[in-house]
Amino acid sequence: MDLGGKYVEVNDTYLDIGTSNSGKAFQARIMIANTMFVAFFFFVFSPFLAGTTAWGNPYGVTFWSRAEVVFDYVCYLALGLTGATALIAIYVIAGTTLKKSKTRPVRFNRQRREVCYFPEKSDAPIIRPWEETIAWLSVGTGTTGIGVVKTYTLGIAIEDKDNGVAYYINNTVPSPFHGLGQWEAIRVYMEKGPEFCPGKAPYEGRHTFDKERQDMHEEYQHNERSALGVGWWYLTHLITWWRFPYWVAEWDHRFSMKSLPESIAEWSKPLPPEQWAKPSQALKEQSVKIEKAFAQGQDFMTYFHANLSENQAKESAGSSAL
Repeated sequence: MDLGGKYVEVNDTYLDIGTSNSGKAFQARIMIANTMFVAFFFFVFSPFLAGTTAWGNPYGVTFWSRAEVVFDYVCYLALGLTGATALIAIYVIAGTTLKKSKTRPVRFNRQRREVCYFPEKSDAPIIRPWEETIAWLSVGTGTTGIGVVKTYTLGIAIEDKDNGVAYYINNTVPSPFHGLGQWEAIRVYMEKGPEFCPGKAPYEGRHTFDKERQDMHEEYQHNERSALGVGWWYLTHLITWWRFPYWVAEWDHRFSMKSLPESIAEWSKPLPPEQWAKPSQALKEQSVKIEKAFAQGQDFMTYFHANLSENQAKESAGSSAL
């Protein structure tokens, strides 16, 4: 499962991480723009590619019938490629939504200090203690034939000890700092509460379009955007069908991630403060040490690099803090 990196629900009891509809409108705009580009290129330039147009013969071609046949074939090619591009766009847009609708978010219950995970195609939850959750950052190196490319992945492992299976949740991140930031947001939420965690991922819809247009006009009024920039904004949104991509985002939201079943409704209810689970002594000690190191100017990587070979047991005890 892909972690997604989106906080789809944040409250004082639990944090849900999965895939929101944030970015869906942009995806739809890109797919529509690709289709419109192919259509524009072929239907505008196909007459010139054929050496003639429907209104005349600007190149002086004497073999009219031959040019007309070429023109027909170019039009058929344009129709075919435009249709293929449109089908690819529909496949990408609908496919990502369908995939998301079959998965459930990972729920971190800070009051119980437990993590709930549902394997794909399963309604049986895997609930494990928070401090037994293992996270890591991995680096992959590949080549494009031109240069070397590095990819970074934030991984989380949740073990099903009853069946002897470990489930891996992976999320590709732009850099190690992004991965550490994502994990730190989860860790701080579990240890300190929702006020220390980023808010829920924004919900996209037609209201997003209205807000973007309003912001664009305000930028123009304050000389932060030129008249050319305003024209470009309108042109690009007209090409990508105006509000339609934002309607697609609303549709995606209706088919959002699969909801968690009633089997864990009781597990997700708030608990009286006196019933909240407490962190282990080992984690308390590790947290005090790392926060002291941060106050002295060290960062996460420097701190654990300095202590990795010194005390492996402490590293293991602090695994829930990455």
